[in-house]
Amino acid sequence: VLIAMSAALGVVALACTPPDEGPPPSTTPPTSASALALDRAGDWIAGQFNASGFIPLASDPGASDTGAGVLAVATLASLDKAPAMAGLRLDSLESTFESYVDQGAGDRAGALARVILAVVASGGNPRDFGGTDLVARLESTQQPSGLFGSQYAGFDGAFRQGLALAALSVVTPRPASITPGSGQTINDVPAVAWLIDQQCDDASWLMFRADTTTDCVENPAMWVYKDSNGSALAALGLAAVGATPDHDPQDWFNAVRGNDGGWGASPSGPTQVSDSNSTGLVIAALRALGHTPDQTAIDTLISFQIQSPATDHGAFVWRLDSVGVIRMSTLDAVVGLYERPWPGALVN
Repeated sequence: VLIAMSAALGVVALACTPPDEGPPPSTTPPTSASALALDRAGDWIAGQFNASGFIPLASDPGASDTGAGVLAVATLASLDKAPAMAGLRLDSLESTFESYVDQGAGDRAGALARVILAVVASGGNPRDFGGTDLVARLESTQQPSGLFGSQYAGFDGAFRQGLALAALSVVTPRPASITPGSGQTINDVPAVAWLIDQQCDDASWLMFRADTTTDCVENPAMWVYKDSNGSALAALGLAAVGATPDHDPQDWFNAVRGNDGGWGASPSGPTQVSDSNSTGLVIAALRALGHTPDQTAIDTLISFQIQSPATDHGAFVWRLDSVGVIRMSTLDAVVGLYERPWPGALVN
């Protein structure tokens, strides 16, 4: 699944003058189980940043883990966590996002989308982020087919397309690539039409299928499966721009739900062990589609959250049978804890 970060900000303050920390966080404590879990996760995520405003790589504390950092910047901004560090986090993102977006094979659409989400959630301007128009760069990756990104779509096509649509949906004014022309509906827009056309007859998505005239065919030998993560991001992206898929994915999500109450990645199905990433993304997709996730789904997602030791309190494990904290598991899982549809929950 996919995912990015100016010079360090020096702050000088007179001893008698406290720094401007921006608006104080809400004094209303969260009450629902989802809100409490999201609040705990936000505290843990905030604690991952160092004094320079970035999340350090475990293997090199002097380097930025921009892939995790870009998601964390968006999440913390939406939760108003550690607001005194918000400007520094955004500055750090500005200084590191280039190497995250282009890793030698051209701009990655999914990475650009994540940077846009972080910038908009933080109150920045995605059309002038350190002199870069992130929106134009994302739109410039669009292929004649409507797909964003020139890289091979078999790895992440539906996922990155949904992510790109989600990011563009929070930009004001509305970008041209998700604006219907005269006599069109949103479903006619090439970026949207490509994703709708990729949907399988059972309402799921493969990451990519070259031939959309026949139904989806899984190929276990090549690890080609209908994928819960790709299907969730596809649904989230379409809902974010106001588009409607040909088939509501709810029934497919229910059909492949794990016997343990959550969702696994691929191959998706009742006997697949659930993981926090997949469960969080599917819950978010169901909510965006207008369906209320049942309490068992929420409880299953929260069951992945660590209570102790204190250093890991609020983080999520990948699976209940896995050991240790994986940053990306937490950053994907929290998407399912927002009680408003994502990505709008990041900015509203």
